[in-house]
Amino acid sequence: MQKMHNKPLSIKDKSIALVFDVPEKLPRSIHQPFPSDAEAEWETRETIDRIAAGWRSLGSSVIELPLDKFFLSRWGELHTSIDLVHSLVEGWGSVAREAWIPSLCELSGVPYIGSDPFAQCMAMRKSTFKTLCQQLGIPTPDFHLVLGENEIDELPDSFLNKPHFIKPDCEGSGMGIDAATSIGQSPESTRMLCRHLLAQFPDGILVEKLLPGQELTSAFIGGAPMQLLPIAQIEVADGVYGLANKSKEVMEEKVTFPNLPTDVANVINSAMLKLQRAVGLQDFVRIDWKLDEHGLPMLLEANPLAGLSYYYSVLPKMAAEAGLSYEDFLNTLATSALERSSHRKFWYGRARLNNSGAG
Repeated sequence: MQKMHNKPLSIKDKSIALVFDVPEKLPRSIHQPFPSDAEAEWETRETIDRIAAGWRSLGSSVIELPLDKFFLSRWGELHTSIDLVHSLVEGWGSVAREAWIPSLCELSGVPYIGSDPFAQCMAMRKSTFKTLCQQLGIPTPDFHLVLGENEIDELPDSFLNKPHFIKPDCEGSGMGIDAATSIGQSPESTRMLCRHLLAQFPDGILVEKLLPGQELTSAFIGGAPMQLLPIAQIEVADGVYGLANKSKEVMEEKVTFPNLPTDVANVINSAMLKLQRAVGLQDFVRIDWKLDEHGLPMLLEANPLAGLSYYYSVLPKMAAEAGLSYEDFLNTLATSALERSSHRKFWYGRARLNNSGAG
C-alpha cells in the first residue's frame, strides 16, 4: 500500500522549469508542409510571463526553457537540478507533438505536470479517443474517419444526408475549424469540404453528425481524488467554436455557467471519471461537449494540454468559478504532479527516492 502524505506537498523552494514554444513565425522553408495556422496554439509572451510570476509568487524558482535550437543542450545541462517541469509546448507538424516534453521527462526521470505521453497522443487523435469513448459507453457523435482522397467518395449517402461537421482528426484549438468550411449541408457539399480540408491536414479528417445544442466544456484538476470544476457553456457569434473565435489577444467567446439538468451533469462527470481511469489523464484536462437534438451531451474531444492563460483561456475561468485564485489553480496542478511522482518506484533516467527511502 502506498504511504500517503499527511499534508499536501509544497512547491515552495522547488525549481520549476517552464518549457514553451518560441512565439515567432516558423521559417517558410520549414513551415511550407504544414498549415498556415501551425503556431495557433502557442502561448504569448504575456501569458508565459504571467505563469512564471505565478510560480514565483508561490515560492518556486523558475527556469525558462524556450523550445529553440539550444533547448536540448540546455536540458542536458540543467535537467538534474529541476524538481518539476511545466510544459506549455504544443509543437507543430506531429501527431505526437503534445507528448514531446512529457516523453523527454520520462526518459530523463524528471517529474512533470500533466498527463503522460500515452494519454497526450491518445487525445490528439480524436478518432482513437472517440472509439475508446464508444467502448466505455460514453456518448459521442457518429463519425467517419477519412485518411485518403479515395475514402471521400466512399462515404455513404445514407450517412451524409443530414448536416455534418468536418474537422481535422489530429489538431486542436479550433485549427481547421471555421463557420464557412466546417459544415456540410448535403452529400455534395460535405465531400467538397472534405477534399479541401484533407489537402491541408493529411493526417486525416473527421466527418461527424452536426449537433444542434449548447456547446459545453467540462474539466477536472488534481489527481486522486480529482476536483471537478463547474461546467461552462461556450457561445460564439458565428455559432462555430473555431480558430477565428480563439484570439490570443482578447477572449471573444462568451463563457457562462448554466444550471444544467442533473442527468446532463451526471453523464459528463461520470465520463470524466471513466476517462481518467482508462486513459490515465492527470493533473488537468478539459473536455468539450455538445448537446444533441434530445438535449443529451455528446463528447467531442478531450484536451489534456488545455490552455492555461490568465487572459484568454477557459480553464482558469472555470477554476475561478470554483473559488480558486490563479495561484491556487497552479498550486493544485503542481502538488498533484509532485504527489504522483513521490509514489513512483522507478524512473528510467535517474534514481529518485520514494517515501520509504528505497531507490
